[in-house]
Amino acid sequence: MAPALPDDILHLLCEQLAEQDQFDAILWKAIIASALDATLFPYCRYIRALDFRDLENLLEDDQFTAKVSKQFFNGPMKQFHKTETVALLNGRKFERLNVKSIVNAIGEVVSQHTPTLEMISGQLSSTALIRWAPRVPRLQELELWDGSTLEDGLVAASIHENCPNFKSLMIFLWSGEDRDHKFAQFLSALRPNTLEKLNTISDIGAAAESFLALSAHSQSLKSLKICVSDDSLPHLSLLAGCTALEEVRIEDVHGRTVLEDTQNDVLLETINWLRSCEVLHRISFVGLLSAATLLTPLLLEHKIQLRSLEIDSYSLKDSRQFHQALVHQKGSLAYLSLSGDTDGMFRDDVDVLVDSLKELQQMEVLRLLLQEMFREEHLISVVSNLSRLVELYVSGLEITDSLLEVVGTLPNLRSVAFAGISKFTIVGLTGFIHQLGPTNQGIRIMIDMADPDNLIDEGEISDLRTLLAEKLGGTLEYTPWRDPNISEFEGDSD
Repeated sequence: MAPALPDDILHLLCEQLAEQDQFDAILWKAIIASALDATLFPYCRYIRALDFRDLENLLEDDQFTAKVSKQFFNGPMKQFHKTETVALLNGRKFERLNVKSIVNAIGEVVSQHTPTLEMISGQLSSTALIRWAPRVPRLQELELWDGSTLEDGLVAASIHENCPNFKSLMIFLWSGEDRDHKFAQFLSALRPNTLEKLNTISDIGAAAESFLALSAHSQSLKSLKICVSDDSLPHLSLLAGCTALEEVRIEDVHGRTVLEDTQNDVLLETINWLRSCEVLHRISFVGLLSAATLLTPLLLEHKIQLRSLEIDSYSLKDSRQFHQALVHQKGSLAYLSLSGDTDGMFRDDVDVLVDSLKELQQMEVLRLLLQEMFREEHLISVVSNLSRLVELYVSGLEITDSLLEVVGTLPNLRSVAFAGISKFTIVGLTGFIHQLGPTNQGIRIMIDMADPDNLIDEGEISDLRTLLAEKLGGTLEYTPWRDPNISEFEGDSD
């Protein structure tokens, strides 16, 4: 966030403040003090990102309150020491730091000395943003904890007038009435075709009006990550104008609607929208029950070359066409994460998926979060064809040293998780580690469900960790499987 403090200043300060929270306080105090002309160098002038979430976390930390607060708010910093009185249920009152007021007061001062600032993050008020915008002409990104900050129309007007490079918005939450209308007003008030990234971490109420308002940025919007609900999902096709997208992530927070059963017209219109996004290369559907149906025509579209695909909450037994369509992206697909309901699958269904996975030879990350479906021979068949793998996550009905022998031949592997019931032996794991070479440097090995009847003792696991660390600087995690239906506190007498 700012140039490093001179060694002599750091040494002096670190003698007084040695812990991590205290070191964070040093950095923030140096930045703030520079805005008050109380430091040798004008650190503020070089700041490109101000993450007020970090400052909020610092101020709310018990260690800060107990050990650092007095030193932090001394001298010229005293003006920022703002408190509030809180009443307990028993009638007692106590005083605590008013974090929001402190952050806004600090931001008010610092923002006057940050001409190169490009990103602001935190719980900010509308009035603060309106005042700060003229001072930060290079502002490109906003990460807001509360979207209600945007309800004041002057926020968008100030950004429109003073921040010509603004292009990215993230919102963590937004509660209240008429959120869709208010958000649409904000989006429409920005300079047309300037917004490139939109990310909503929760359901902020964006629906029909907001989706239509995004059409004003149809030529610029490249990354869209949104949360939808039962109310907004039927309006998804109103995003049809946004065809310059390179990345799409849609999370259904309710996960109850099957579009092909209830609103097939919306399903078809949404498919047409996605197929029109010819430069789309990353797509993720979370909690979306119609994901496989939406994706199948997209995978078959010759103009689209996906590099990353993530899907969960789908029924595998009804998705044979989706699994077959994966092969059409074999020339580009490098990241694939599959998670869903495997109930009712037949051997033929499994074979179709295995045959498709074997063809994806550009794969670098493969995450198969599919319980009780793959046998070891299936996993061996898939992995032996994917020599580019860097990260692998697999589960299986029973995994033995035979799979280790195949995984050990992957030259680029840096992370592997075995999430199925494993019966690895000390001999097999030792051989696996010796198979790995210099290109596997720093590898992380996770064995999540070791068979309780075939456990390797702690001493041997310790020896394996030492061997792996000395050979490759890698790490090994070894966790026995526990029956979820049996409490770990139950004893023999139970």
